[in-house]
Amino acid sequence: MNALLKNIVRTWTNNFEGLYKPASLYPLVALRIAFGFTMSAWGILMILSGRVSEVFSRQVIRFPYDGLEWLQPLPFWGMIIVFLLISVSAVLLAAGWFFRAAATVFTLLFAYVSFIDKASYLSYYYLVMLLAVMLTFSPAHRLFSIDLIRKPSLRVDYAPNWLLLVFKVQVIMVFVFAGMAKLNSDWLYSGIQVSLWLQDIAQAVGLNSSVIANNGWFAIGLSWLLVIFDFLLPHFLIDPKTSTRAFWTVVLVQMLAMILLPTGIFPLLVVLSCTIFLPAEKIHRLVSGISYFLFDVFQFKGDVFKPGGSYMLEFRRKRLLPTVALLFLAAQVMLPVVMYLNMGSFRWADTAFHFSWDVRINHHRNSLVFYKVDKATGSTIQISVDKFLTPIQQQRMSEDPIMVKSFIRQLKETPELATSEIEAYSCISVNGRAPDCITYSNETVSLLGDSSYE
Repeated sequence: MNALLKNIVRTWTNNFEGLYKPASLYPLVALRIAFGFTMSAWGILMILSGRVSEVFSRQVIRFPYDGLEWLQPLPFWGMIIVFLLISVSAVLLAAGWFFRAAATVFTLLFAYVSFIDKASYLSYYYLVMLLAVMLTFSPAHRLFSIDLIRKPSLRVDYAPNWLLLVFKVQVIMVFVFAGMAKLNSDWLYSGIQVSLWLQDIAQAVGLNSSVIANNGWFAIGLSWLLVIFDFLLPHFLIDPKTSTRAFWTVVLVQMLAMILLPTGIFPLLVVLSCTIFLPAEKIHRLVSGISYFLFDVFQFKGDVFKPGGSYMLEFRRKRLLPTVALLFLAAQVMLPVVMYLNMGSFRWADTAFHFSWDVRINHHRNSLVFYKVDKATGSTIQISVDKFLTPIQQQRMSEDPIMVKSFIRQLKETPELATSEIEAYSCISVNGRAPDCITYSNETVSLLGDSSYE
Protein backbone atom coordinates (compact mmCIF):
# COMPACT_ATOMS: atom_id res chain seq x y z
CA MET A 1 0.00 0.00 0.00
CA ASN A 2 2.82 2.38 0.89
CA ALA A 3 4.55 1.57 -2.39
CA LEU A 4 1.34 2.39 -4.33
CA LEU A 5 0.96 5.73 -2.54
CA LYS A 6 4.59 6.56 -3.24
CA ASN A 7 4.13 5.78 -6.94
CA ILE A 8 1.01 7.97 -7.09
CA VAL A 9 2.80 10.85 -5.37
CA ARG A 10 5.86 10.43 -7.62
CA THR A 11 3.71 10.37 -10.76
CA TRP A 12 1.76 13.45 -9.67
CA THR A 13 4.95 15.30 -8.77
CA ASN A 14 6.60 14.47 -12.08
CA ASN A 15 3.56 15.55 -14.06
CA PHE A 16 3.23 18.76 -12.03
CA GLU A 17 6.87 19.60 -12.58
CA GLY A 18 6.38 18.89 -16.28
CA LEU A 19 3.99 21.84 -16.45
CA TYR A 20 6.93 24.14 -15.78
CA LYS A 21 9.37 22.62 -18.25
CA PRO A 22 10.39 24.96 -21.08
CA ALA A 23 8.32 24.78 -24.25
CA SER A 24 9.13 26.60 -27.48
CA LEU A 25 7.04 29.69 -28.14
CA TYR A 26 6.96 29.11 -31.90
CA PRO A 27 3.58 27.26 -31.98
CA LEU A 28 2.00 30.21 -30.15
CA VAL A 29 3.62 32.60 -32.63
CA ALA A 30 2.15 30.56 -35.50
CA LEU A 31 -1.30 30.73 -33.89
CA ARG A 32 -0.98 34.49 -33.41
CA ILE A 33 -0.06 35.09 -37.05
CA ALA A 34 -2.67 32.72 -38.50
CA PHE A 35 -5.44 34.02 -36.24
CA GLY A 36 -4.66 37.68 -36.89
CA PHE A 37 -4.49 37.53 -40.68
CA THR A 38 -7.59 35.29 -40.89
CA MET A 39 -9.70 37.64 -38.79
CA SER A 40 -8.39 40.63 -40.74
CA ALA A 41 -9.56 38.98 -43.96
CA TRP A 42 -12.91 38.25 -42.28
CA GLY A 43 -13.40 41.92 -41.45
CA ILE A 44 -12.66 43.01 -45.03
CA LEU A 45 -14.90 40.31 -46.52
CA MET A 46 -17.78 41.38 -44.25
CA ILE A 47 -17.53 44.86 -45.79
CA LEU A 48 -16.97 43.86 -49.44
CA SER A 49 -19.70 41.19 -49.43
CA GLY A 50 -22.30 43.64 -48.17
CA ARG A 51 -22.85 41.65 -44.97
CA VAL A 52 -22.23 44.71 -42.78
CA SER A 53 -25.05 46.54 -44.49
CA GLU A 54 -27.31 43.48 -44.53
CA VAL A 55 -26.78 42.49 -40.91
CA PHE A 56 -26.41 45.81 -39.10
CA SER A 57 -27.72 48.72 -41.20
CA ARG A 58 -31.13 47.49 -42.35
CA GLN A 59 -32.53 46.48 -38.99
CA VAL A 60 -35.72 48.11 -37.76
CA ILE A 61 -36.23 45.63 -34.92
CA ARG A 62 -33.38 43.89 -33.09
CA PHE A 63 -33.11 40.90 -30.75
CA PRO A 64 -30.84 42.12 -27.94
CA TYR A 65 -29.32 39.94 -25.25
CA ASP A 66 -30.72 40.37 -21.75
CA GLY A 67 -28.86 43.18 -20.03
CA LEU A 68 -27.25 44.36 -23.27
CA GLU A 69 -30.20 46.27 -24.70
CA TRP A 70 -28.08 49.44 -24.49
CA LEU A 71 -25.77 48.14 -27.22
CA GLN A 72 -26.87 49.81 -30.44
CA PRO A 73 -25.50 49.50 -33.99
CA LEU A 74 -23.89 52.61 -35.41
CA PRO A 75 -25.07 54.17 -38.67
CA PHE A 76 -23.85 52.47 -41.83
CA TRP A 77 -20.52 54.31 -42.13
CA GLY A 78 -19.95 53.90 -38.42
CA MET A 79 -20.23 50.12 -38.74
CA ILE A 80 -17.92 50.21 -41.77
CA ILE A 81 -15.32 51.99 -39.63
CA VAL A 82 -15.80 49.42 -36.85
CA PHE A 83 -15.06 46.56 -39.24
CA LEU A 84 -12.09 48.41 -40.72
CA LEU A 85 -10.71 48.84 -37.19
CA ILE A 86 -11.30 45.13 -36.56
CA SER A 87 -9.31 44.29 -39.68
CA VAL A 88 -6.46 46.73 -38.90
CA SER A 89 -6.17 45.64 -35.27
CA ALA A 90 -6.11 41.99 -36.38
CA VAL A 91 -3.19 42.74 -38.73
CA LEU A 92 -1.32 44.49 -35.91
CA LEU A 93 -2.06 41.50 -33.68
CA ALA A 94 -0.61 39.14 -36.29
CA ALA A 95 2.48 41.30 -36.78
CA GLY A 96 2.96 41.78 -33.05
CA TRP A 97 2.99 45.56 -33.39
CA PHE A 98 1.66 47.29 -30.26
CA PHE A 99 0.36 43.80 -29.59
CA ARG A 100 -1.49 44.29 -26.28
CA ALA A 101 -3.34 47.38 -27.49
CA ALA A 102 -4.18 45.80 -30.86
CA ALA A 103 -5.43 42.57 -29.28
CA THR A 104 -7.55 44.52 -26.78
CA VAL A 105 -9.11 46.69 -29.49
CA PHE A 106 -9.84 43.64 -31.64
CA THR A 107 -11.42 41.74 -28.74
CA LEU A 108 -13.65 44.63 -27.66
CA LEU A 109 -14.81 45.49 -31.18
CA PHE A 110 -15.47 41.87 -32.12
CA ALA A 111 -17.45 41.41 -28.89
CA TYR A 112 -19.41 44.57 -29.74
CA VAL A 113 -20.53 43.37 -33.17
CA SER A 114 -21.29 39.91 -31.74
CA PHE A 115 -23.50 41.14 -28.90
CA ILE A 116 -25.57 43.69 -30.85
CA ASP A 117 -28.17 41.16 -32.01
CA LYS A 118 -28.83 37.48 -31.30
CA ALA A 119 -29.70 36.97 -34.95
CA SER A 120 -26.22 37.95 -36.10
CA TYR A 121 -24.53 35.30 -33.93
CA LEU A 122 -22.64 32.50 -35.68
CA SER A 123 -21.23 29.37 -34.09
CA TYR A 124 -17.57 30.34 -34.40
CA TYR A 125 -17.90 33.78 -32.73
CA TYR A 126 -17.52 32.26 -29.27
CA LEU A 127 -14.27 30.55 -30.22
CA VAL A 128 -12.95 33.75 -31.81
CA MET A 129 -13.58 35.73 -28.63
CA LEU A 130 -11.99 33.07 -26.42
CA LEU A 131 -8.85 32.88 -28.56
CA ALA A 132 -8.67 36.68 -28.74
CA VAL A 133 -8.86 37.01 -24.95
CA MET A 134 -6.26 34.28 -24.44
CA LEU A 135 -3.87 35.82 -26.95
CA THR A 136 -4.29 39.25 -25.35
CA PHE A 137 -2.93 37.97 -22.06
CA SER A 138 -0.31 35.69 -23.60
CA PRO A 139 3.35 36.35 -24.49
CA ALA A 140 2.62 35.57 -28.16
CA HIS A 141 4.30 38.84 -29.22
CA ARG A 142 7.59 38.14 -27.47
CA LEU A 143 9.08 36.24 -30.38
CA PHE A 144 9.16 37.15 -34.09
CA SER A 145 7.19 40.40 -33.72
CA ILE A 146 7.63 44.06 -34.60
CA ASP A 147 7.35 44.94 -30.91
CA LEU A 148 10.85 43.50 -30.50
CA ILE A 149 12.22 46.30 -32.68
CA ARG A 150 10.88 48.84 -30.20
CA LYS A 151 11.92 46.83 -27.16
CA PRO A 152 14.38 43.97 -27.83
CA SER A 153 14.31 42.96 -24.15
CA LEU A 154 10.81 41.56 -24.68
CA ARG A 155 12.19 38.55 -26.53
CA VAL A 156 11.68 35.08 -25.09
CA ASP A 157 12.08 31.78 -26.93
CA TYR A 158 10.61 29.46 -24.32
CA ALA A 159 7.69 29.59 -21.90
CA PRO A 160 6.43 27.17 -19.24
CA ASN A 161 4.75 24.15 -20.76
CA TRP A 162 1.44 24.88 -18.99
CA LEU A 163 0.99 28.04 -21.09
CA LEU A 164 0.99 26.10 -24.36
CA LEU A 165 -1.13 23.38 -22.77
CA VAL A 166 -3.89 25.88 -21.95
CA PHE A 167 -4.24 26.76 -25.65
CA LYS A 168 -4.18 23.08 -26.61
CA VAL A 169 -6.94 22.18 -24.15
CA GLN A 170 -9.00 25.10 -25.43
CA VAL A 171 -8.83 23.76 -28.98
CA ILE A 172 -9.48 20.18 -27.85
CA MET A 173 -12.77 21.37 -26.31
CA VAL A 174 -14.04 22.28 -29.78
CA PHE A 175 -13.72 18.68 -30.92
CA VAL A 176 -14.98 17.09 -27.70
CA PHE A 177 -18.12 19.20 -27.46
CA ALA A 178 -18.79 18.78 -31.17
CA GLY A 179 -18.69 15.03 -30.51
CA MET A 180 -21.03 15.39 -27.53
CA ALA A 181 -23.54 17.25 -29.67
CA LYS A 182 -23.72 14.23 -31.99
CA LEU A 183 -24.54 11.72 -29.24
CA ASN A 184 -28.23 11.36 -30.06
CA SER A 185 -30.37 8.79 -31.82
CA ASP A 186 -30.87 10.85 -34.97
CA TRP A 187 -27.15 11.09 -35.56
CA LEU A 188 -26.04 7.62 -34.45
CA TYR A 189 -28.91 5.35 -35.54
CA SER A 190 -30.57 7.01 -38.50
CA GLY A 191 -27.88 9.40 -39.72
CA ILE A 192 -30.68 11.67 -40.83
CA GLN A 193 -28.75 14.95 -40.45
CA VAL A 194 -25.90 13.76 -42.67
CA SER A 195 -28.37 12.20 -45.12
CA LEU A 196 -30.33 15.46 -45.49
CA TRP A 197 -27.13 17.50 -45.88
CA LEU A 198 -25.90 15.12 -48.59
CA GLN A 199 -29.24 15.31 -50.36
CA ASP A 200 -29.11 19.12 -50.31
CA ILE A 201 -25.57 19.02 -51.73
CA ALA A 202 -26.60 16.56 -54.43
CA GLN A 203 -29.53 18.76 -55.49
CA ALA A 204 -27.29 21.83 -55.51
CA VAL A 205 -24.89 20.22 -58.00
CA GLY A 206 -27.67 18.67 -60.10
CA LEU A 207 -27.36 15.04 -58.95
CA ASN A 208 -30.13 12.61 -58.06
CA SER A 209 -30.62 12.93 -54.30
CA SER A 210 -32.81 9.79 -54.13
CA VAL A 211 -29.69 7.63 -54.38
CA ILE A 212 -28.55 8.98 -51.01
CA ALA A 213 -32.04 8.74 -49.50
CA ASN A 214 -32.29 5.06 -50.56
CA ASN A 215 -28.90 4.13 -49.16
CA GLY A 216 -29.15 5.17 -45.54
CA TRP A 217 -26.24 2.96 -44.51
CA PHE A 218 -23.82 5.41 -46.13
CA ALA A 219 -25.11 8.37 -44.07
CA ILE A 220 -25.05 6.29 -40.87
CA GLY A 221 -21.49 5.15 -41.53
CA LEU A 222 -20.35 8.71 -42.24
CA SER A 223 -22.12 9.92 -39.08
CA TRP A 224 -20.22 7.41 -36.95
CA LEU A 225 -16.94 8.34 -38.64
CA LEU A 226 -17.51 11.99 -37.75
CA VAL A 227 -18.20 11.11 -34.09
CA ILE A 228 -15.05 8.98 -33.94
CA PHE A 229 -13.12 11.80 -35.61
CA ASP A 230 -14.24 14.33 -32.98
CA PHE A 231 -13.36 12.16 -30.01
CA LEU A 232 -10.15 10.50 -31.23
CA LEU A 233 -8.48 13.33 -33.14
CA PRO A 234 -7.40 15.26 -30.00
CA HIS A 235 -5.35 12.23 -28.89
CA PHE A 236 -3.38 12.28 -32.15
CA LEU A 237 -3.04 16.06 -32.16
CA ILE A 238 -1.51 16.25 -28.70
CA ASP A 239 0.95 13.38 -29.35
CA PRO A 240 4.11 14.90 -30.91
CA LYS A 241 4.66 11.71 -32.94
CA THR A 242 1.34 12.02 -34.77
CA SER A 243 0.51 15.74 -34.47
CA THR A 244 1.63 16.66 -38.00
CA ARG A 245 -0.41 13.94 -39.71
CA ALA A 246 -3.39 14.73 -37.48
CA PHE A 247 -3.09 18.40 -38.43
CA TRP A 248 -3.22 17.61 -42.15
CA THR A 249 -6.21 15.36 -41.49
CA VAL A 250 -7.95 18.34 -39.88
CA VAL A 251 -7.07 20.47 -42.92
CA LEU A 252 -8.58 17.90 -45.30
CA VAL A 253 -11.80 17.39 -43.32
CA GLN A 254 -12.39 21.08 -42.65
CA MET A 255 -11.73 22.13 -46.23
CA LEU A 256 -14.27 19.55 -47.41
CA ALA A 257 -16.73 20.98 -44.87
CA MET A 258 -16.09 24.51 -46.14
CA ILE A 259 -16.70 23.43 -49.75
CA LEU A 260 -19.77 21.27 -49.14
CA LEU A 261 -21.56 23.02 -46.27
CA PRO A 262 -22.47 26.67 -45.55
CA THR A 263 -20.20 26.87 -42.49
CA GLY A 264 -18.60 30.28 -43.01
CA ILE A 265 -15.00 30.56 -41.84
CA PHE A 266 -15.43 28.12 -38.95
CA PRO A 267 -13.47 25.30 -40.70
CA LEU A 268 -10.63 27.72 -41.41
CA LEU A 269 -10.70 28.86 -37.79
CA VAL A 270 -10.43 25.25 -36.58
CA VAL A 271 -7.46 24.64 -38.89
CA LEU A 272 -5.53 27.70 -37.75
CA SER A 273 -6.29 26.86 -34.10
CA CYS A 274 -4.68 23.46 -34.59
CA THR A 275 -1.36 25.10 -35.50
CA ILE A 276 -0.72 25.17 -31.74
CA PHE A 277 -0.14 21.38 -31.95
CA LEU A 278 2.46 21.50 -34.74
CA PRO A 279 6.03 20.53 -33.72
CA ALA A 280 8.00 23.61 -32.74
CA GLU A 281 10.99 22.57 -34.83
CA LYS A 282 8.93 22.58 -38.05
CA ILE A 283 7.54 26.03 -37.35
CA HIS A 284 11.06 27.10 -36.37
CA ARG A 285 12.43 26.07 -39.77
CA LEU A 286 9.74 28.06 -41.57
CA VAL A 287 10.19 31.12 -39.38
CA SER A 288 13.98 30.87 -39.62
CA GLY A 289 13.94 31.43 -43.37
CA ILE A 290 11.76 34.52 -42.98
CA SER A 291 13.79 35.72 -40.00
CA TYR A 292 17.14 35.51 -41.75
CA PHE A 293 15.69 37.34 -44.74
CA LEU A 294 14.40 40.20 -42.56
CA PHE A 295 17.62 40.20 -40.57
CA ASP A 296 19.74 40.54 -43.71
CA VAL A 297 17.53 43.06 -45.52
CA PHE A 298 16.84 45.44 -42.65
CA GLN A 299 20.04 44.86 -40.66
CA PHE A 300 18.27 44.90 -37.31
CA LYS A 301 20.58 45.35 -34.39
CA GLY A 302 21.04 42.49 -31.97
CA ASP A 303 18.96 39.34 -32.35
CA VAL A 304 15.50 40.85 -32.81
CA PHE A 305 14.55 38.50 -35.67
CA LYS A 306 17.46 36.10 -35.44
CA PRO A 307 16.14 32.58 -34.72
CA GLY A 308 17.70 30.11 -32.35
CA GLY A 309 17.67 32.06 -29.09
CA SER A 310 17.46 30.56 -25.63
CA TYR A 311 15.59 33.17 -23.57
CA MET A 312 13.15 31.66 -21.07
CA LEU A 313 10.01 33.43 -19.85
CA GLU A 314 9.80 33.36 -16.07
CA PHE A 315 6.51 34.29 -14.39
CA ARG A 316 6.88 35.89 -10.97
CA ARG A 317 3.74 34.24 -9.62
CA LYS A 318 4.37 30.70 -10.71
CA ARG A 319 1.29 29.14 -9.12
CA LEU A 320 -1.26 31.96 -9.43
CA LEU A 321 -1.34 32.15 -13.24
CA PRO A 322 -1.72 28.37 -13.84
CA THR A 323 -4.53 28.38 -11.26
CA VAL A 324 -6.34 31.21 -13.06
CA ALA A 325 -5.91 29.38 -16.36
CA LEU A 326 -7.27 26.17 -14.83
CA LEU A 327 -10.36 27.98 -13.51
CA PHE A 328 -10.85 29.59 -16.93
CA LEU A 329 -10.86 26.19 -18.63
CA ALA A 330 -12.92 24.53 -15.88
CA ALA A 331 -15.71 27.10 -16.30
CA GLN A 332 -15.86 26.34 -20.02
CA VAL A 333 -16.12 22.63 -19.31
CA MET A 334 -18.71 22.88 -16.55
CA LEU A 335 -21.14 25.21 -18.31
CA PRO A 336 -21.60 23.12 -21.49
CA VAL A 337 -21.75 19.85 -19.54
CA VAL A 338 -24.42 21.18 -17.17
CA MET A 339 -26.41 22.56 -20.11
CA TYR A 340 -26.00 19.26 -21.95
CA LEU A 341 -27.34 17.28 -18.98
CA ASN A 342 -30.25 19.67 -18.42
CA MET A 343 -31.32 20.14 -22.03
CA GLY A 344 -30.31 16.96 -23.83
CA SER A 345 -28.21 16.83 -26.95
CA PHE A 346 -30.88 18.24 -29.29
CA ARG A 347 -31.48 21.54 -27.52
CA TRP A 348 -27.87 21.77 -26.33
CA ALA A 349 -26.66 21.61 -29.91
CA ASP A 350 -29.09 24.19 -31.19
CA THR A 351 -29.95 27.87 -31.09
CA ALA A 352 -30.79 28.04 -27.39
CA PHE A 353 -27.12 27.66 -26.58
CA HIS A 354 -25.78 31.09 -27.54
CA PHE A 355 -22.16 31.84 -26.68
CA SER A 356 -21.41 28.47 -25.15
CA TRP A 357 -20.21 26.10 -27.87
CA ASP A 358 -23.24 26.45 -30.13
CA VAL A 359 -22.79 23.44 -32.42
CA ARG A 360 -25.51 23.50 -35.08
CA ILE A 361 -25.79 19.92 -36.25
CA ASN A 362 -29.56 19.64 -36.66
CA HIS A 363 -31.28 20.08 -40.02
CA HIS A 364 -34.20 22.54 -39.97
CA ARG A 365 -37.06 23.36 -42.28
CA ASN A 366 -39.15 26.22 -40.96
CA SER A 367 -42.15 28.35 -41.80
CA LEU A 368 -43.30 31.36 -39.80
CA VAL A 369 -46.16 33.73 -40.66
CA PHE A 370 -47.47 36.74 -38.68
CA TYR A 371 -51.04 38.05 -38.84
CA LYS A 372 -52.86 41.17 -37.72
CA VAL A 373 -56.24 40.07 -36.34
CA ASP A 374 -59.35 42.26 -36.41
CA LYS A 375 -60.95 41.62 -33.01
CA ALA A 376 -64.39 42.71 -34.18
CA THR A 377 -64.69 40.60 -37.34
CA GLY A 378 -62.01 37.95 -36.73
CA SER A 379 -60.49 38.63 -40.15
CA THR A 380 -56.72 38.41 -40.53
CA ILE A 381 -54.16 40.30 -42.62
CA GLN A 382 -50.66 38.93 -43.08
CA ILE A 383 -47.94 41.22 -41.75
CA SER A 384 -45.02 41.91 -44.07
CA VAL A 385 -42.06 40.98 -41.88
CA ASP A 386 -39.60 42.28 -44.49
CA LYS A 387 -40.37 45.82 -43.32
CA PHE A 388 -38.95 45.07 -39.88
CA LEU A 389 -36.35 42.31 -40.22
CA THR A 390 -33.46 41.33 -42.46
CA PRO A 391 -33.50 37.85 -44.09
CA ILE A 392 -30.86 36.69 -41.59
CA GLN A 393 -33.00 37.81 -38.67
CA GLN A 394 -36.05 36.07 -40.11
CA GLN A 395 -34.15 32.79 -40.51
CA ARG A 396 -32.80 32.80 -36.97
CA MET A 397 -36.12 33.89 -35.47
CA SER A 398 -37.96 31.03 -37.21
CA GLU A 399 -35.87 28.56 -35.17
CA ASP A 400 -36.17 30.24 -31.77
CA PRO A 401 -39.52 30.66 -29.92
CA ILE A 402 -37.99 33.23 -27.56
CA MET A 403 -37.12 35.46 -30.49
CA VAL A 404 -40.63 35.04 -31.94
CA LYS A 405 -42.21 36.26 -28.70
CA SER A 406 -39.72 39.14 -28.52
CA PHE A 407 -40.67 40.15 -32.07
CA ILE A 408 -44.38 40.13 -31.23
CA ARG A 409 -43.76 42.36 -28.21
CA GLN A 410 -41.78 44.81 -30.33
CA LEU A 411 -44.43 44.80 -33.07
CA LYS A 412 -46.97 45.84 -30.43
CA GLU A 413 -44.81 48.88 -29.74
CA THR A 414 -45.04 50.14 -33.33
CA PRO A 415 -47.73 52.81 -33.96
CA GLU A 416 -49.50 50.93 -36.76
CA LEU A 417 -49.89 47.72 -34.72
CA ALA A 418 -50.17 49.04 -31.18
CA THR A 419 -53.94 48.46 -31.00
CA SER A 420 -54.03 45.24 -33.03
CA GLU A 421 -54.10 41.63 -31.96
CA ILE A 422 -51.06 39.84 -33.40
CA GLU A 423 -50.83 36.12 -34.05
CA ALA A 424 -48.02 34.02 -35.44
CA TYR A 425 -48.11 30.50 -36.81
CA SER A 426 -44.81 28.64 -36.71
CA CYS A 427 -43.92 25.17 -37.94
CA ILE A 428 -40.49 23.64 -37.40
CA SER A 429 -39.36 20.34 -38.87
CA VAL A 430 -36.16 19.02 -37.29
CA ASN A 431 -34.16 16.29 -39.00
CA GLY A 432 -36.96 15.35 -41.39
CA ARG A 433 -39.64 14.78 -38.74
CA ALA A 434 -43.23 15.88 -39.13
CA PRO A 435 -43.34 19.59 -38.28
CA ASP A 436 -44.23 20.79 -34.80
CA CYS A 437 -46.56 23.77 -35.06
CA ILE A 438 -47.06 26.52 -32.48
CA THR A 439 -49.52 29.41 -32.41
CA TYR A 440 -48.42 32.63 -30.73
CA SER A 441 -50.95 35.25 -29.73
CA ASN A 442 -49.32 38.32 -28.24
CA GLU A 443 -47.89 36.94 -24.98
CA THR A 444 -49.82 33.65 -25.00
CA VAL A 445 -48.30 30.51 -26.48
CA SER A 446 -50.37 27.37 -27.02
CA LEU A 447 -48.84 24.13 -28.24
CA LEU A 448 -50.86 22.47 -30.99
CA GLY A 449 -48.98 19.20 -31.19
CA ASP A 450 -46.59 16.91 -29.36
CA SER A 451 -42.99 17.90 -29.91
CA SER A 452 -40.27 15.30 -29.92
CA TYR A 453 -37.82 18.16 -30.48
CA GLU A 454 -38.48 19.83 -27.16
